Amino acid sequence: MLGQATRLDLISRMKRGMISFLMRGPKRYHKPLKILHFYSKDFKQYIVALAAFSILLGMMETLQIVLLYPILNASFDLQDVGIPFLEPIYGVALNIVQLPEIVTFSLLFIVFVILTFLVTIVYKWITLRFTKAVIVSTKESIFDKLRDNDYRYFVDNKQGDVLYNVITSPGKIRTFLDYSTRMFSDFVVVLMISIGLFMVSPTATAILLVGGIAFILLVRIVGSRISYFIGRVQLRSISSENTVISQYVQGLRQIRAVNADEHWRKQYMLALRNYWDKYVRYRFTESLPMALLQMVFFTAIAVIVIVLYYIHQDQFIYVIPLIGTFAFSALKILPRLSNVGSHNMMIMDSYADLERIHHFLNDSQYETIKNGTEKFNSLTSNIVFEDVNFNYYEGQYLIKNLNLTIPKNKVTALVGHSGSGKSTIISLLLRYYDVTDGRILINNIDLREYDITTFLEKVGYVGQDTFIYNASIKDNIAFGGDHDDEQVMIAAKRANIHDFITSLPNGYDTVVGDQGLKLSGGEKQRIAIARALVRDPEILVLDEATSNLDNKSEAIVQESINRISESITTFIIAHRLSTIRNADTIHVMSNGRIVECGSHNELIQLRGNYYELYQSN
Repeated sequence: MLGQATRLDLISRMKRGMISFLMRGPKRYHKPLKILHFYSKDFKQYIVALAAFSILLGMMETLQIVLLYPILNASFDLQDVGIPFLEPIYGVALNIVQLPEIVTFSLLFIVFVILTFLVTIVYKWITLRFTKAVIVSTKESIFDKLRDNDYRYFVDNKQGDVLYNVITSPGKIRTFLDYSTRMFSDFVVVLMISIGLFMVSPTATAILLVGGIAFILLVRIVGSRISYFIGRVQLRSISSENTVISQYVQGLRQIRAVNADEHWRKQYMLALRNYWDKYVRYRFTESLPMALLQMVFFTAIAVIVIVLYYIHQDQFIYVIPLIGTFAFSALKILPRLSNVGSHNMMIMDSYADLERIHHFLNDSQYETIKNGTEKFNSLTSNIVFEDVNFNYYEGQYLIKNLNLTIPKNKVTALVGHSGSGKSTIISLLLRYYDVTDGRILINNIDLREYDITTFLEKVGYVGQDTFIYNASIKDNIAFGGDHDDEQVMIAAKRANIHDFITSLPNGYDTVVGDQGLKLSGGEKQRIAIARALVRDPEILVLDEATSNLDNKSEAIVQESINRISESITTFIIAHRLSTIRNADTIHVMSNGRIVECGSHNELIQLRGNYYELYQSN
């Protein structure tokens, strides 16, 4: 036996637990409702339509049930017409149709079954349209967010995570909306059926609802605690899988060269098994509520029949319509109650992804690059870096008090050891990042004041790693710009690749394969140069454009560069110093600073940093 103090303590804990449960209830659904509002706020017309058809569906389902009672009464030739409050409606139906009761009510039953079917498919169609609208809108927002994010976002985040945010996570919106709308519809239908049953037998309805509510509470605990946890683990697992595959494909040449395929296979299998282990646990847990409900419910129906038989043994036949009506109601409610469990678990499983997208779309961490309003028309003066400092992390400066002038219509080169800050200068000029201190002046106006689009339209860029995608050579040169065939051809001639293109069977329409696999390194670079020139730029930026080429390819590409740099402002980051011997000015960088400046001959005679680089080159 429990002591008095123990009993009081137990009662006190139970009270605190109940209060805590009641307080947590509304809060538990606050975040999912907030997420649902976030995704559907622009599509209120769908929400209204779904609500209206849910109510209509509930009415159709309820009318089927209330018609079953008089059908069963008529079948057993009982004097009880039906549900008292519906007797006037029954009377109107019998007077209009003027057929036997069982035929009249059966025909009405068929009508409402057909109407229920029609309402159901319309509801489903609206749901699908709603889901499509939300997913398309969200994916557009995700891509726009990617486009608007600073370059730093792509540096700070794994490619696999970026791809997961864009491709995989939005698919969970379909799951969330699909099962949310089903749960809403099921709730409305169960509510209206319960009201109809209450008119038949308040006691039996109360028993049914108590059991149903107890089941829903059990499912909510399982769904919110188990499924949400498993959903987050699955999210991390599949994100890891994407990352491994992405890294393997990107580094395939190096991986094969060192025979490291088995290592990446092990990493992939680890991520794969981790995901599917969680998937099995989730699916097993998901199947439990339905199995449990079926067992409890059908056992309860059998027990109720036995109890009613012994209570109303002499008049059991009069109870049969009531039992039949509630049994039919059970067949209507049972799947919906079981769906509460599975749907809730599916919603909680997808909720982690929706939180992830919500956070991504509302994260302003990578929106520090603000667009200016000044339109850039043409380059009329030198480009000047004035007292420029830059750092990724506070206190760790990559560029320190840098002053650099890039004269108009001249060739300016920047050289230095790896890590000296050369590519960072390019990133600042292209506004991948903004300077931490100082400013970059173009036409005596701070670069940050220009509209980025109008500025970059006048800039041609050729990097060390050329991006060639699986399309025609013409498409790769035009690169999404509105350039006609003649403009593409002129750019190809200036890049010294026109003759090569015309020698191909399909000429400019030749498809180059994924990542330009059908092209050599030199051919890719000349296409990249043509891509830069087709824009008719006033500033040409070459970021180690020949560093990955063999001597023959380098000579061909260098000839193209020498030809076009005669009449355009050219800024070159060079790894091979032989490629910049003819530059008008060469700046030497070390530890984020300019340490030497002059022509090739002047710097050689100085016998300083440039001389050492040239000797080691």
